[in-house]
Amino acid sequence: MGASTVTSANAPAQSGWERRQERTRGDVLAAAGELIAADGIVGLTMRKLAARAGVAVATLYNQFGDRDGVLVAFVSNGLDQLEVDFDEQPPRGPIATTRALFQALDDTVGSAVDVWKPIFASVESLPGANGMGAVGDRFVQIIEHDLAKAAAEEMFIGDCDTERLARHIFTTRMNRLEKWATGVIEWDWYRESSDLGLELTLAAVLASPVERLAALRSSGIVT
Repeated sequence: MGASTVTSANAPAQSGWERRQERTRGDVLAAAGELIAADGIVGLTMRKLAARAGVAVATLYNQFGDRDGVLVAFVSNGLDQLEVDFDEQPPRGPIATTRALFQALDDTVGSAVDVWKPIFASVESLPGANGMGAVGDRFVQIIEHDLAKAAAEEMFIGDCDTERLARHIFTTRMNRLEKWATGVIEWDWYRESSDLGLELTLAAVLASPVERLAALRSSGIVT
């Protein structure tokens, strides 16, 4: 999840003012990442951010509201990049997209620990469920969309509540990520326990004995 802003290829042509606003937003988010990497969340103040990005403090308040708004925008932009990357890759089947989404998330966080660790350590102080607000809702929607495809193909036992399942998968993952970010668990244990939790959850609802066994083997519980 990078700091440069992401624009859809199908988006309507932008005016000069809109392009300047997008460039400013990209500069601000890049500067936010630099400040967090250097001094953690405490190093991210609106005055320092304005100076690093070369904009007026008032511009920051107009665009983001406050520091929490900057953090939410930073995470949201990272999710934008994940979606763009997914769109550029070959289509995956149901369930595989959810697995790949979390793999991509972990790869991104692991590649810039100095930026993402302080952010996820502060999620409880941010607005919305799991401190993710609308960003978390978008993440859940991506997972739910994939699970709904699986349900349509009758891959689950009975009539599966895909929205509830998607939110459970997301919440469980974010809780573990927060524990890693706050130093409760190590990165390797976060990855192992997260993969275990996801695969056990899938194994509980998959109808096919073959798919269920594959999930259990992926979890490491069954060899």
